[in-house]
Amino acid sequence: MNASTATPDSSALQDLSIEALAARTGVTVRNIRAYTTGGLLPPPRLQGRLGLYGPDHIQRLALIRELREQGFGIEAIRRIFARAPASTWPDLLAVARSVSGSLFAEETPVVVSAQALATKWQGQMTPALLGRATRAGLMRELPDGQVQVLSPALGQVAEQLAALGLPLEAVIGMQETMVRTLRTVARRWLRTLADSLLSGDALDAGRAAQLLEKARPLATGAVQAAFPVILQQELDALLHKTA
Repeated sequence: MNASTATPDSSALQDLSIEALAARTGVTVRNIRAYTTGGLLPPPRLQGRLGLYGPDHIQRLALIRELREQGFGIEAIRRIFARAPASTWPDLLAVARSVSGSLFAEETPVVVSAQALATKWQGQMTPALLGRATRAGLMRELPDGQVQVLSPALGQVAEQLAALGLPLEAVIGMQETMVRTLRTVARRWLRTLADSLLSGDALDAGRAAQLLEKARPLATGAVQAAFPVILQQELDALLHKTA
């Protein structure tokens, strides 16, 4: 059998100490022990006094880590393990990641060259500012050096703000604040929805995934409805202070 058709050695995923499991999954030893005590992980196989961990522990820890990052609470994750077949975990995770990461996004990203971006902003788009925009989730630097603008509409808003006289650094700072706030809103929506959907005695993973996906337009509409009201209230308060 040649190297291209060889199957991975299953022993590479078995008989891991807790330290090796932590190194492989990126989950701390302390959290592994806490998840085991809390019933999210099965106990290790004992070899004498040594606890050994296998593929199921790796898969569960990967899912726990991802779901925690997407806003799921411990109880919601426990219900997923208890009621959803393992075959459905990737589907639920994919929907959770989609809802949390792009709950308000309905645009098609565009790709531009780094040079075109620098030219558009007349040298203001420094590597440091591009890094901030990337970390905020507004842009993504591609391996070929080009830049993917995840929301062209936000890019146009940035240009219009700059036309009003705001420096690019201030514009990116405003958008960073907005993105942080909306990401918090998205994750709280997701957590509430997930806890509600997983609160019954039985879990239909397919139905849960569909309902989570339908949350996107509802959340978008809620933000679109609430923000103008809040903005006007804040504007009135500001004018009252300066009057």
